[in-house]
Amino acid sequence: MDNLGDIVGRSLLITRKPVPLRNEVVERLRSAISKQLLPQGARLIERQLCEMLGVSRTLVREALRQLEAEGLVTIIPNRGPSVAVLDRETAKGIYEVRAVLEALAGELFVKRATEEDRQRLRTAFAAGKRALERGDNAGALDEWTRFYDALHAGARNESISAALCPLIGRTHILRLRSWSMPGRRQESMKELEAMLDAVLGDDPARAWESCRTHVLNAAVSALKSFDQETPQPAKPTSRRTKRTASPRE
Repeated sequence: MDNLGDIVGRSLLITRKPVPLRNEVVERLRSAISKQLLPQGARLIERQLCEMLGVSRTLVREALRQLEAEGLVTIIPNRGPSVAVLDRETAKGIYEVRAVLEALAGELFVKRATEEDRQRLRTAFAAGKRALERGDNAGALDEWTRFYDALHAGARNESISAALCPLIGRTHILRLRSWSMPGRRQESMKELEAMLDAVLGDDPARAWESCRTHVLNAAVSALKSFDQETPQPAKPTSRRTKRTASPRE
């Protein structure tokens, strides 16, 4: 897939600069990858990215290095950057980390959140639920990101956000995988409603367990999607027949 323009058109074009431009470039590319506008394995050609984003090659290179650090981009020697392919073992590890950190965030939210934090969480939940119910994957990813941002903000622990921030893009990819499994959207919504009720309550242990359970159930669903993929057939090994050199050789 060398022609990125055929994949995403001009949807990445940056027309305003509300945040530092470098951050905007990183965010646009991260979003395109996590929402699979730029699919796994696609080559990322700097010239085409510059045209689509409307920025310099220097900014694109800096953004690609940032996304490489986040595990979303792979730099292949003599070939250049491409969208990283997320494998099952990496996915499993991400869920193991998230299960602990999201559970801690839920517990701390109960202990530390203000009424403003709680209202922000309710608002984000309602928006995420609407997007999920209407099947708007892109919108749902954005809204649930706001939901988790509100949860982490109310937990009053910057280390949680700092640890989870580099995983955002791959978490989105895994969330789409999880939602793709039959019945998972409905199950996820029930778990999130229980999670909201728990973190808005007064029992930190219940909030911990509710957040942890949701992440672990999402992991089961997402990892099952890897297990159901059709394995690629092994490439046949070429056998070279030894031949006798002719007089001319």
